[in-house]
Amino acid sequence: MDLVSPNGVSSVDWVSESLASQNQPQLKWHKAHFNAPNGVEPLALDMSSMGKGQVWINGQSIGRYWMVYAKGNCNSCNYAGTYRQAKCQVGCGQPTQRWYHVPRSWLKPKNNLMVVFEELGGNPWKIFLVKRIIHTPRSSKPNLMTNTTQG
Repeated sequence: MDLVSPNGVSSVDWVSESLASQNQPQLKWHKAHFNAPNGVEPLALDMSSMGKGQVWINGQSIGRYWMVYAKGNCNSCNYAGTYRQAKCQVGCGQPTQRWYHVPRSWLKPKNNLMVVFEELGGNPWKIFLVKRIIHTPRSSKPNLMTNTTQG
């Protein structure tokens, strides 16, 4: 049926869902249209509200996502003493991956199509497309990326 492409999406009868809907059955398809944000900054999808599935933008696969949460001892870190692999764990209780790159070359100025196939239930109302800013450090270390805007 080519469900994930702009041409194929119209071949399916989609059901509108309200924000108030709390019943999230498994194996559910979602679609949304959006306009590309202005600027040239790199873009990413914040998929932290979802469970497990796949996402497409204008028929192009962003890839699979799966919100697995980091576990461990996340007390304050002390580097003194003997090295242990799990000594200074960070990010406990946070997704191991939250951001999924969206190439700007895949976007049109208006009416972009995002299709999400969700396997575990997730909340598609909380998916955000965010701009990222690349910081150039003064040393020769690699660039760091941070979240700047949501929209």
